[in-house]
Amino acid sequence: MFKTKIVAVFFAAAFLLFSGCERRIHAQSEFVLGTVCSINLYEDGSAELYGNLFARLRELNDIFNNYSDSSEISRVNREAAAAPVPVSQDFYLVLKTALDFARLTGGAFDPTVGPLVKLWGFGKSPRVPSQEEIEAAQKLVGWQCVKLEERAVRFTKSGVRLDLGAIAKGYAADSLVDILRERGAKRASLSLGGNVYVYGKKPGGSLWSVAIRDPSKPGQNAFMLKTRDATVVTSGAYERFFEQDGKTYGHILDPATGFPAQSGLESVTIVSHNSMVADALSTSLFVLGMEKIPEIKKSALAGGFECVLVDASGKAYASKGLKGALSALNGQEIAFCDF
Repeated sequence: MFKTKIVAVFFAAAFLLFSGCERRIHAQSEFVLGTVCSINLYEDGSAELYGNLFARLRELNDIFNNYSDSSEISRVNREAAAAPVPVSQDFYLVLKTALDFARLTGGAFDPTVGPLVKLWGFGKSPRVPSQEEIEAAQKLVGWQCVKLEERAVRFTKSGVRLDLGAIAKGYAADSLVDILRERGAKRASLSLGGNVYVYGKKPGGSLWSVAIRDPSKPGQNAFMLKTRDATVVTSGAYERFFEQDGKTYGHILDPATGFPAQSGLESVTIVSHNSMVADALSTSLFVLGMEKIPEIKKSALAGGFECVLVDASGKAYASKGLKGALSALNGQEIAFCDF
């Protein structure tokens, strides 16, 4: 399942990219990876390059789409408990990184959360499961049950179900940037359902501006970030949720409880140079909470990152590395922390 971190169309709602007044070739958009994916190549735009980029997205969709019986991940979920399943290099790399994050976070980020995601019905018919149902599904969740062999995957128990939606779009963004580098593109702005990547620089060397949504006010932005050659990825309880019996349930699940995460955070935004890592980090920290940031930052896997967090009371925090680059649009005070 592809977990849409921000439901938005490029240049609207969750993130806005302002690129100045330079002449543009129109951005291209397509519904793929379970969301609207938009690419703007500016003066490097051509039918051939746009075609190559969207073909790559469709290729990755055929690998990671849990809703397609013919996808690679569906085949792995069906067959890996019986025997090792050979997988593509793309699948292997994403799953290996997901398992590395599972190990780093003590299972807060767990690529085998699929049984719980299916049980809660996010994306189709959401409902609050019974405690008995949750406990039964939790018995099938456990990243230690996934074994990587040489370009193959096997499960050590039946019923394990991979869900790489919390990391696959980040990998897709990185894959597009690889193509842009190979083609010598000067600049581009990418939005894959909210996984934003600004590549290169604006004419004159100025920075891109990326706006980050206010989790308490649908459709409004709270912060503006000045950056270049970076990815900006946000996870939040407000992105996809449902209400039942007067209570709101967000779509980001905590494998330890089987329920939506309750870390005291409303949104987590990661700024990094690696979108796959940022994708995994935003989910991990949303589940773990702010106090785990120093520990995660020590890991080489995290790769060095900056973050913006909004807690349940609406207070905003950001890492000191963003001071001077991040501003509040609504006059809100930002506490810059030495995470």
